[in-house]
Amino acid sequence: MDVKASDHEISLSESYNQLEKTCLPVATYKGYVQSLCARNPSLQTLYGFLHNPKARRSDCRINALDFRDGLPQPITRQIPDLDLLPRELRGINDKTFEELSPHRQRPLRGRILVIEDLTVDIIDLIGSTLDIDPLFISLHLHTAHRSSMRHQATDTATLPSRLRPHDYINISYHRPVTSNGNRPSHRNLLRDIAMNRRVTFLRSTNIGLIQSCASVIKIRRPDDIWIALVLVDPPLQETYFLDGNKDDPAFKVTLNLKPYMGPSEDFVELPKFSEPWTSVPHRTRDSIMDDVMDCWSRRNPDCFDPMNPTIQSLAYYPLRIIAAEWVKYIAVMQRCVKIYEYHGQQLPSLERVSTDMGELQGWRRRSMASQQKINTIIRKVQARNLSTSQQQTDIGDLLEDYKVICQDIETAGSRLENMLPVLASLVQIIDARQSFAETANISRLTVLALLFVPLSYVSSLFSMNPDIMPGASRFWLYVAVAVPITIIVFIVARPPIKTAQGIAGWIRGRRRREMASLLVEGLKDAAS
Repeated sequence: MDVKASDHEISLSESYNQLEKTCLPVATYKGYVQSLCARNPSLQTLYGFLHNPKARRSDCRINALDFRDGLPQPITRQIPDLDLLPRELRGINDKTFEELSPHRQRPLRGRILVIEDLTVDIIDLIGSTLDIDPLFISLHLHTAHRSSMRHQATDTATLPSRLRPHDYINISYHRPVTSNGNRPSHRNLLRDIAMNRRVTFLRSTNIGLIQSCASVIKIRRPDDIWIALVLVDPPLQETYFLDGNKDDPAFKVTLNLKPYMGPSEDFVELPKFSEPWTSVPHRTRDSIMDDVMDCWSRRNPDCFDPMNPTIQSLAYYPLRIIAAEWVKYIAVMQRCVKIYEYHGQQLPSLERVSTDMGELQGWRRRSMASQQKINTIIRKVQARNLSTSQQQTDIGDLLEDYKVICQDIETAGSRLENMLPVLASLVQIIDARQSFAETANISRLTVLALLFVPLSYVSSLFSMNPDIMPGASRFWLYVAVAVPITIIVFIVARPPIKTAQGIAGWIRGRRRREMASLLVEGLKDAAS
């Protein structure tokens, strides 16, 4: 009897547990982010992206790098389907790959997943599977600062102490591009990707700046396998939308954008002439994902430890690639210094000067924001001490590059800011010249008024009798009276002082010459 009662109680408890599981809402990463927005308002950017009904859910491109025991280089793979990603995040390979790979018996130490573009499904999957800090994803998504925002931006609201304990880094940067042909009619555009990436064109040029970001995070799994995610932006495309009207076919814009001044410089050591340099593969270098995969397939960084890599070593190649983009950003700033210089004697129009002043003020804000982004990268790379001297040297060179970039941006920004007083002086000069021109025009109108006032007075004096009208017998009387009065009024109103002074000077000079000639003749007579 007791055994039956206990079995009945167990079955009832299992039924209650099953009922609770079915009644409780399923925990999602979206709900997790929503619950944190009250404590961290800056996460509303991520919350709005996850709950956007028009958000894209298409698959994005994903590549994998497997680090196995006994292999000097990682095994590169492409993940063709999003359904295979959960196994990859847990450190499990696809069954097809396990059957084909000759290294399937070697234990897996770590894996790097390079993800191009972020969709809602990808964020929900990686966030819930790897228990990722929402701040990491929010920092990657948010790159635009809008005046209409009701909360702080994630990067400005986060202090360094909040980011230091975590193994992730967000690398925001501007990618300079140029449009082939005429300058686009609209200044602000949005890229045709899942994330909101704005393209801002500089005034009076065909140069644009694409807001971009690359993020790296490392997660240590309980089975002693580390998983690293590298989030990058897709390559350039030809379809764009007007800012604020994304995914609306009526506001679609087609542009052929190319990297400014060609591809960025490669940081890899150049092959020597004595080496087989003809076999060096040629890459278009349009995609940062392809660049990262190519760098890892050629050689691991010296600061990289496959057993337990640091976040600095995992982000080494993205940092190197983005440093080259910052160098091109400095080239754009130096180009703008030349654009806003004025040469020649002819002054520019007031409209052009006002436009240039607005652009220079934007560069002042843009320069400060760029320095803030680079200083954030430097602080994150310097956050942890590396173990070996080789690692310190490798990261030290990278830090030196970013410090030089920050200094160059500050120098170029100062030059652009110092041009504001010059433009303000030009505005004053142009206003003064316009005032002089208006004064001269008013003087001409005054002369015309002085000519017609006495004529009107004389006509009213004679009451314009028929005998004095033009063509009549006594019209000469009107002319004889009106013309002298007009001359007298004009002389009284605008006395010819300079003419009188000139005549007086001519008379005095003539008298001096006559006196001098008389004096000379008198001296000659006295001498004789």
